[in-house]
Amino acid sequence: MVQIRRKQLCAMGIHYLYYPLEYMLEAQAKAGFQTIELVGQAPHFLLDHTGFQDPTPVRQMAEAAGLSIGCFTPECAVYPYTMCSPGQGGHDRSMEYFKRGLEAAEKLGAKRLLTNCIGGTFDEEYERVYDRAVNSLSLLAKTAADCGVTIAVETVRPEESRCIITLEELKRLLKDVGHPNVKAGLDTVAMAVAGETPEEWFAALGNGIVHTHFVDGRPYGHLVWGDGLFPLERYLEVLEKNGYDGLLSQEITDFRYFADPAAADERNYRAFLPYITEKGGESV
Repeated sequence: MVQIRRKQLCAMGIHYLYYPLEYMLEAQAKAGFQTIELVGQAPHFLLDHTGFQDPTPVRQMAEAAGLSIGCFTPECAVYPYTMCSPGQGGHDRSMEYFKRGLEAAEKLGAKRLLTNCIGGTFDEEYERVYDRAVNSLSLLAKTAADCGVTIAVETVRPEESRCIITLEELKRLLKDVGHPNVKAGLDTVAMAVAGETPEEWFAALGNGIVHTHFVDGRPYGHLVWGDGLFPLERYLEVLEKNGYDGLLSQEITDFRYFADPAAADERNYRAFLPYITEKGGESV
């Protein structure tokens, strides 16, 4: 049977929007997680283009709960900070915001920063938005290297962006950026909405995939495993076959889970129990 290391299974906190950081960390540790992807959003971690809250107490709080922060994800899907923000002033502020995010990731102990290429307006010429994505990530790559952090770029759904929503677009983008600190993030929902498969992603990008948002869907949803239609074991087999040893982040975003996020995490963790091995439990 396919196996994953416990450290690879990674909790996220979007569905804890109405609960404080302490509650989230305690609940996720109790569920069985040892790694988290911390989202730069209130009330869990405050970040803007001028700076960020002291990360030391946050990191200490996580470690006291037995959790390591494997990835940091600045809020990157809505105004005011997006990778492809069209106005010069907004774009400049966004670049400073992502630089602060990379600096925060380093201090939090995270080796990955997850982002996307949202921000271009839907009436813009495609290549203008695409060029802005290339230029933005090329600019941020130097800061990423200085911080010892790798930027993982995911595709998104067409409702969120008209640019970088397919595997082929992401493959082109990574080639044009051409920097070792800018790699791919596989989101299973965006993948399935685009009509793609994990086999196709690994055939195209191989070890260029350094992070995953590994969640269930129909294909939309970002659901707890078992609430969608994706074949969990087959997807895990693809990861194992291709030597993927990064995180499997549980990006749960459907509002059905927001009232009781702890119960959602417990049920989600249980879905992976048949595949978890304690062997090789070192941090990812």
